Amino acid sequence: MAEIFTPDMLERLDHQTPFFAFSRRALKDKYAEFKKNFPHASIYYAMKADAERGVLETLYAEGAHFEAASVHELNLLKELGIPPERILYGTSVKPASHIKEFHEYGVNRFAFDSFTELEKIASIAPKARVYVRVSVNDTGSVYKFSEKFGTVHENVVPLLVRARELGLDHYGISFHVGSQASNPDAWRKAIESLHPVMKHLEEIGLKIEILNIGGGYPCTYASSDSEITLKEVADSVHEEYAKLPYQPHMVLEPGRAMVADAAVLVTSVIARIERIEHTWLFLDAGVYNGLFETLAYQGSIRYRITAMRPSYDAGEAVFALAGPTGDSWDVVSREAHLPADIQAGDKLVFHSVGAYNLVMVGRFNGFPKPAVHFV
Repeated sequence: MAEIFTPDMLERLDHQTPFFAFSRRALKDKYAEFKKNFPHASIYYAMKADAERGVLETLYAEGAHFEAASVHELNLLKELGIPPERILYGTSVKPASHIKEFHEYGVNRFAFDSFTELEKIASIAPKARVYVRVSVNDTGSVYKFSEKFGTVHENVVPLLVRARELGLDHYGISFHVGSQASNPDAWRKAIESLHPVMKHLEEIGLKIEILNIGGGYPCTYASSDSEITLKEVADSVHEEYAKLPYQPHMVLEPGRAMVADAAVLVTSVIARIERIEHTWLFLDAGVYNGLFETLAYQGSIRYRITAMRPSYDAGEAVFALAGPTGDSWDVVSREAHLPADIQAGDKLVFHSVGAYNLVMVGRFNGFPKPAVHFV
């Protein structure tokens, strides 16, 4: 993969570390890649991955739609003047007050996965268009959703029948194969599992308008065992889609895959400390203020890490990297290969960090969110 920011480019930005740098061109290129591989689908960016204003503005200008998961995300879209017809409320379990605000803004498409949620939507957003989230096999994905979200296949028809009884529009079906899916056939198998459901719906006069195949499209990190291309996923999906009893409009909800590769995080080494087991480099950014997904329980995602300067004649050594807080969990890596003579004041670059890190920034020990710059 070509570098979106070279060391020279980052040095010219001349910002105080830590800071995130986003490439608008990389965002545009990724959106274009999705449109090329899914030319007849609607692309709804899952803004939970990153909701920086520059990301939303750039994707909106390219033609993207948006999947929002709360009224707080909706407010960000409202500030940008994004119209309600470009928005889905994609969380299948929602606060009633949030449903009300979405409905009042004009958003009329809501996910659900239970009878109680359906009744709630009907009481607050009459005549809304609803789509049922079904649980599918997410084996092989880094982050799994099937335990927390999605109904069983046997409930899909009764739920959509009940939606019609409540005066709602039986808009469609959605699923999510889990984030960072490692199997390019995961989406195909999920679609295949819906054949009998869609056939049954058609037989009783409840043809759906959309099939939302969700997100989960993987990114290649340093910790990735293999690279799955979007074309592989698309070819598999289109082949299976053609076998459905009929072809509803396809909807995608990419989040991580849309933004991960568009950003880097530039940090400074604030101390080099020799310990018994490791040589530690303490940085001005860590898991609480910019690198949340490096926590081991977050899927052991490891980013490619480079130094802003070459190693010259010193060669490389293995370092442990820690964030600036006083917490023992604030460890970014124990296997970073960097110039052996690296010292306090040197800068490091974390690559492909555009997804989830910024939205998960906390204020532990008072450290603020890093600055974000768009180029």
